[in-house]
Amino acid sequence: MTAQPPSLALRLFRRFPTTTLVMAPYVLLYLPLAIWNDNPGTDFIIYTGGLAVGAAFVVEFSFALVVLSERRSRRAPGAPATTSTTSIWHGDRVGVVARAVSVVSIVTNLAFVTLGGTTLTSQVAGVVPSGVLTLLSPFVSWGWVALALLFSAHALGGIDRWTLVRWLVALVATQAAVAYVTNITARTLVFLVTLAAVALLTRLLPRSWILGGVAAVAVVWPTVYQIRNTLRQANGIAVAEDVSATDRLRFDEQIVKAEQYGPGHDLGQPDLFSALRYGLVPRFLDPGRPAVSSGNLVNEFLGGASFSSWTFMSVATSWFFWGTIVVVLIYAVHAVVILGLRPWNDIARRPAALIILTLIIGGPLSWVATPPDVFIMFLQTTVSAIPVFLVLRLWARSSREPRTARVGKLLRDAPRPVPQGSA
Repeated sequence: MTAQPPSLALRLFRRFPTTTLVMAPYVLLYLPLAIWNDNPGTDFIIYTGGLAVGAAFVVEFSFALVVLSERRSRRAPGAPATTSTTSIWHGDRVGVVARAVSVVSIVTNLAFVTLGGTTLTSQVAGVVPSGVLTLLSPFVSWGWVALALLFSAHALGGIDRWTLVRWLVALVATQAAVAYVTNITARTLVFLVTLAAVALLTRLLPRSWILGGVAAVAVVWPTVYQIRNTLRQANGIAVAEDVSATDRLRFDEQIVKAEQYGPGHDLGQPDLFSALRYGLVPRFLDPGRPAVSSGNLVNEFLGGASFSSWTFMSVATSWFFWGTIVVVLIYAVHAVVILGLRPWNDIARRPAALIILTLIIGGPLSWVATPPDVFIMFLQTTVSAIPVFLVLRLWARSSREPRTARVGKLLRDAPRPVPQGSA
C-alpha cells in the first residue's frame, strides 16, 4: 500500500509534538465546552493552558529554527552529502518480543483485576495492593510498552499490518474488560488517545482508520457512561443521577475550580525524593510505604472524602501544587525530552525510543493526568520494562552493521594509490 503524504496538520504535529499534545484537549474538549456553556472561568483555562503550550512551543520553535539553519548549511555548495543507514534491529525478533510483552500485559491486567487490584470498590475501601498483587502491579502498565513494540515490529517487517491490528484489538479489548470490572473508564480513554497519537506520529495506520476510531468512541460514549453508572450502583457506589454523559465531559468546570484557591499548595503530595522512591523501588521491595494519590489529597482539601479523587486536569493541577514557574519548566522539559527522541521518520524503527515516547504520551502528557502521580507511574513502568530493554539490546539487534559504517570501514581499509614518481 502506498504511503499517504503527510497532511499539513500531521506535519505540524511532527514539528511541534509536545505543543500539539498539550493543546489538543483544550482545542477539542475543554475550550469548546467552556465557550458553549459560557463558563465564566474561560480566561483562566486559556491562561493555564497557555503556560504549558507556550513553554513547549518556545522550545520546539527554537529547535525548528536550528534544524532549518542546518538544512540550509547542508544545501550549500561543497557541503557533505548525508547517507542513509540500515536498521540495527532484527524485525522478526522485535516481533517476538512484542508478542511476548503483549501476552504478559493482557494476562497481568486480567489477573490483577480478577484478584481485586485497582477496582473502584478497593479504592473506596482504601485497600493497598499486597501479596501477589505487588508482584503483578509493575506489569499492569505494560500495555503501553506492548503498544510501542507492536508498531515498531510492524515498521521493521517483523509483523504484517493485520497482525498488528489483531494485537491492537486484543490490547484495547483488555483495557475495556478492565474498565468493565473496575467501573473506571479513564485508563481506557488514555490508552485509546495514546494509540491514536502514536499511530499518527509513526504513520503506520491510515488516517481514515484513526479518525473513524475517534468518531466511534464519541458515538458509544453515552452508552459506555450509562453502563459504567449501572455497574457502580450494582456495587454499592453512589452515582449522581443528574450528571449526563455530556456533563461528565465538562472538564472545563474542573479546571476553573483551581482558580478559587490560587497556586502553590503543599498538601503532602510526593516531593522529588518521594517520587523517585515510589517510581524506582517496586512495592514488593518496599511493602511498608503507604499508597500515594495526589487526587485523594486534593479531594480532601476540597472537603471531600479521603478515598475519592479529584483533579483539575494535568496543567491546572500542576499550577495548583507548584505555581506558574514550575508549570513552564515542566512542559519545557517535556518538550526537550521528546525532541531528544527525534527524528520522527524512523522512530518506529527504534523500539526503545518509541517505548519512551509512548510512555510519555500515556503518562505525563495524558489528558486526565494528576501530577506528580503520573511521573511516578512513568518511572515505575520504565523500571519494570528494563528486562524488555535488555532483551531488545542483547537479542533483537541485527548483526548487520549500518551501511555507512561498512562503507566507511571499506574506505579506511582500502589500499591507497602511490603517486607517480615517488621513491
